[in-house]
Amino acid sequence: MNAMCRALALLVMGCALAGSEAPMIEPGGELQYRIAMAQDRMLYGTNPAFTDDFIIADVALRPDYPRRFANYSGDISGRYLGAFACMPPTGVALRMERLVDKILACQKPDGRFGNVELQYTPDVVGLDHMALLWGNGRLLVGLLEYNATTPSEEVLNACKRSGDFLISVSNGCMDKAVVDRVTSLGAAGMICLSQLVEPLVMLADATGDAKYREGAIALLPWFLQERGAQHTHGYLTTLRGIMMLHASTRDEQYLTLVKNLYEGLVNSPDYLVYGGVREYFGDKFDRDEGCSEADFIRLSLMLWETTGDAAYLERAERCLLNQFYNDQFATGDFGHHPFFSHGVAPSLGQGRAWWCCTMHGLRAFRDVADAIVRDKDNALAINLFLDAQRDDGARGITITTNPSDASQPFCAITADRAADTGIAVRIRKPSWASTVTLSLNGKPVSAREDAGYLVPESPLRQGDQLDVSMELATRLLLRDGSTSTPGQLTEKPLEAALFHGPWLLGVNESDDPLFYGEPWMENVIALPATLQGASGSGSPLVIPRAHITCEYIHGGYPDPQQVTLQPISEGTRHEPAAQAVWLRYRKAK
Repeated sequence: MNAMCRALALLVMGCALAGSEAPMIEPGGELQYRIAMAQDRMLYGTNPAFTDDFIIADVALRPDYPRRFANYSGDISGRYLGAFACMPPTGVALRMERLVDKILACQKPDGRFGNVELQYTPDVVGLDHMALLWGNGRLLVGLLEYNATTPSEEVLNACKRSGDFLISVSNGCMDKAVVDRVTSLGAAGMICLSQLVEPLVMLADATGDAKYREGAIALLPWFLQERGAQHTHGYLTTLRGIMMLHASTRDEQYLTLVKNLYEGLVNSPDYLVYGGVREYFGDKFDRDEGCSEADFIRLSLMLWETTGDAAYLERAERCLLNQFYNDQFATGDFGHHPFFSHGVAPSLGQGRAWWCCTMHGLRAFRDVADAIVRDKDNALAINLFLDAQRDDGARGITITTNPSDASQPFCAITADRAADTGIAVRIRKPSWASTVTLSLNGKPVSAREDAGYLVPESPLRQGDQLDVSMELATRLLLRDGSTSTPGQLTEKPLEAALFHGPWLLGVNESDDPLFYGEPWMENVIALPATLQGASGSGSPLVIPRAHITCEYIHGGYPDPQQVTLQPISEGTRHEPAAQAVWLRYRKAK
C-alpha cells in the first residue's frame, strides 16, 4: 500500500494520537491526511526504510553500515524521536523506548554522540566538527521532547551530559579563524553552532540549571551578522531558539532582536511568493527546503503567540497552505523543490529529503495543530481554518471546513460539549476574505469585531452549529511587490501571481500538459472580474473551491482554450512537474 492510500486508511480510522490522556486538539481533514502520510512514510516506507540500524547509524558509527550524513551525529536519530514524541501515531511508544535505549548506549564519556577523535581546538575545527555539533544539537532537542512526554531520569542525565559537552566545545568554535574557515561550508557552517541556542534553552528549562541558558546566551554575539548566503534552516532554527530564550528569561531584547531580523527577512528578496524561503539565502541554490519552511511556520507562530500580531499568523498560514504543503511529496516525504523563472520546476533527482525534511515536516504539524484553537479571555479563538476537534474536558468543539463547494459556508463550528453557560467563541477575520458572515443553526447571527476577530453575540450551546461563510478575496501580486485585482485588468497582459483566498494558484503540468506546449510563456489568461470556485469531491488534497477555470489564448495559435488554475499545494498528488505561478493575465471580454 503506498503512502497516500495508507494515509487515507489512517484518516478513515481516525488515527488517534497516542498518549495516556486524550489530546486537547486532534487534527482532521487535509491536515490529518498529510500528517498520516508523513507518519506512514517513517513507519512503513522503503527506499530507505527507517529501521533501527538506519536511524541510529549517526550515533552508532558502524563501518559496515555507511549511511549518508552519519557525520551529522544524532541528526536523524534526534529528528525521529522529536517528530514522534510530538506527533505520535498509535502504537509507536515501545519502538521509541527501544530506540532511546540504543541511542543512549552510544553516548561517549565526554557527553558527545559521534566521533570521539574530533578535537575542538581552533586550529583544527572544520566540516566534520561542525557537522557533529549540528547532529548533537538536533539529538538533544529530540531527547528533551521525548523526555517531556515520557519522563526519565536516565534520559535527562544523558541530556545534561550532552549539554555539558556542547558548552565545553563552543568557545573553540567561535574563534575568528574557525569562522573564516567554515563560512563557505553551507549546512556545515556556523549555523551548526548557533542552532545550539534551542537545545540549551530547552535543557535549562527542563533542569532548572541556569548554566545551560548562559551557554546559549554566549553564542549570540557571533550570530549578529548579515544573513549572507547562510543555510536558512539553521538560521531560522537559531531564531526559534532566541524566541525560546525570550520566553525563558522574559528579556525583551531577545524578542526585539528576532522581530527585527524577521522583518528584515520578509521585506527582502529572500522571502518568496510561495510564502517561505529558499534553502539558502541569496541565490546559492535556487530551490527550497522542507525544513526551512517548517521553521518559518514555527517561528511565525511563535511571534504571533508572543505579540498577538495577526501578520505573523497570516504569514505562517500562507507558507503552510502553499509552499510547505507543496513541499510534501506523494510518498509522504518532505524535501526540496527547485524554482525556475515562472514557478516550481521538476529536477533530474527529486529532493525527497529522508535525512531531515520528512521528520522535521512532521514535527512542524504539532505547532500548527496547537495553533488552530486557543483559549483567549475565556473564549475559544478559532485562529486557523483547518479541520480539528478540541476538547478540554469542559468544552468541546469540532471545526469542519468545506473545500469542496464554493457555494456552501467556508466552515462549520459545532459545540460538542458545553456547560449551561455555553461556549464563547472568537472567529478570526482573515485579510484574504472580503466578507465574513455568521449563521447559527441556519439563522443569521450578529457579531461584534474585536482585534481582528468576530465575536458572536451569544455563546454556543451544546449541539449548536455556527456556520462561517466567506467571500474570498482575489489579488494579483506583481514582481515588484505591488498588488492589483482582476477588476483592474485591461486588454494589455499583466504578469502576476494569483491568490484566491489563502491559496496561491497556478497551472500544474500533470493536470494540463498542453498548456505547456511551446511557446507557453506567451499564453494569456482571460481573468473574470469576479472569480467563482468550483464544486467537486475526491482526494483530501484537492480544493475545488479554489479551482478557477478560465479561457486563454496560447502563445502559438489563436484558438481559445480553457485552463483550470488550482492551488500549488495540490502538486503533492503527482510526481513533481512544472507548476507555473507567474502567468500573464488580461481582463475577460
